[in-house]
Amino acid sequence: MADKTISLSWREKGNISYKNFLDSNSSERQRNYLESALRSYYRAYETAESSHDKSSAAKNYAMAVWRLTTVMSQLSEVTTLCVFKFREALGYFSKVLT
Repeated sequence: MADKTISLSWREKGNISYKNFLDSNSSERQRNYLESALRSYYRAYETAESSHDKSSAAKNYAMAVWRLTTVMSQLSEVTTLCVFKFREALGYFSKVLT
C-alpha cells in the first residue's frame, strides 16, 4: 500500500470538519465547520502531486463551498461574497472535470 500523501492527510482533516458540519444543527456552527473544511481542502489542493489527489481535493473544496453558500443564505448573508463563493465552487467543479 502506498504511503499517505500530504494532500490526502489534508483531505482527511477536512473530511472530519465536513462530517461535523453534517452532524451540527446550528447554522453558525455549520459555517465554522465548513470554513475549517475549506481551509483543509485548499491545502490539499495546493499540496496535491497527482491528478487524482488534485481532482479529489477540488471536488471536496467545491462541495464545501457550495454547502457554505447554502448556510450563508440561511444566515441571511446573501451578499456579493455569497455570489463570489458560488462562482468559486463552479470553478473548482470545473477543475474536477479536467
